[in-house]
Amino acid sequence: LDSLHSEKYNGKMLVQRCSGLLRPYTPAATRVPPVNSYWWGHDTVEDQAGREKAKRSKDVIAWSKPGEALEEKKEYIWAPARIRSEVESSNSVFNKWTGTTDFFAFTTKYRPRLWNLMFYPEKYMEDTRLRSYNKLALSQEFVQDRLIALGPDLAAAHFLCHRNCRVRFRGHKEWTQLTATGDLNIPAVYVAGWYIEAIDCSESQILYEGLQNLKNLHYIKYLDISYCEHIDEWCIDRLSGEYADTLEYLNISGCRNLNWNGLEVLWRFKKLKTLVIKDMEHVVDMTMICLLLLDVHPNLKIIGADYIDTKLLEGTEQAHLLDPNWTPQLEAGADVNAATTSTATADSAEFVTATEQTKSSQSSAGVS
Repeated sequence: LDSLHSEKYNGKMLVQRCSGLLRPYTPAATRVPPVNSYWWGHDTVEDQAGREKAKRSKDVIAWSKPGEALEEKKEYIWAPARIRSEVESSNSVFNKWTGTTDFFAFTTKYRPRLWNLMFYPEKYMEDTRLRSYNKLALSQEFVQDRLIALGPDLAAAHFLCHRNCRVRFRGHKEWTQLTATGDLNIPAVYVAGWYIEAIDCSESQILYEGLQNLKNLHYIKYLDISYCEHIDEWCIDRLSGEYADTLEYLNISGCRNLNWNGLEVLWRFKKLKTLVIKDMEHVVDMTMICLLLLDVHPNLKIIGADYIDTKLLEGTEQAHLLDPNWTPQLEAGADVNAATTSTATADSAEFVTATEQTKSSQSSAGVS
């Protein structure tokens, strides 16, 4: 063992000497001594500052000075680093490889696209669809620098308007969208007071991955995602978690990927007043879902769904309500003029009686 250790040590020394001979010559005056780091049992100021900076990069940021305007500061707090980490965990190339089994399946079952095109056309079409979806998801990836530079509302506005959507800000009556020349007339840097109140994404290509860019919108009340082919129950679940406390109007008409499991979570919207669900005949038990939503939100207005069973009124006293030409008939009441005249006569008679009683009491007092 001693001989082996000695031989190993001599080999290391020989390697170091050879590397020293091959190293280019450097004058002694310009040589930089190596920095040896030692731990003395405590952190230096630089170490503490580095740890604090790393901690702040993962924490929330605020568009205000520390310690000032604390109430207003609550409106601008979000966590871009956390959103970034969530995006990386969901969009990773290896996120679907959960173990050696998945890796073995990929290495043994992979076939070139040309091979699939010739012998497995259904597999080729499926791969093509997945490739187009991945390309679209990559174009809607969350950009942390955009959020830091613009803030959550303006960043979401830039993201949506450049994807054939439009937004309306709080206090504005007109919708904001790209002009005919491709310009967008909103600030390109953070400006306080620009809050998104309404979003119109109808017939757009918004994906679940793109919803990462629509976080921390605390003033949104109107959302139209009708006829979006990629909206499914996962998207509705995320939206119900983001806008549960503010959303008042929701339009999900024509979303063919939505089914009953995507509609049953709509009860989470605490302030929802109007729900539009047109062209949703493919949804199973739509009547039951509407009744359950009305049970949670009695004042909810549902447009586009025939959830009232009119057959229950047939053969009852309320059967006339089924007639589309039926109008309510009011019974004739008492004559207003006659009632006024009788009231005035009664008042005058009471006045005369009171006057006679006063005169009689005064005359009796004079006699006495």
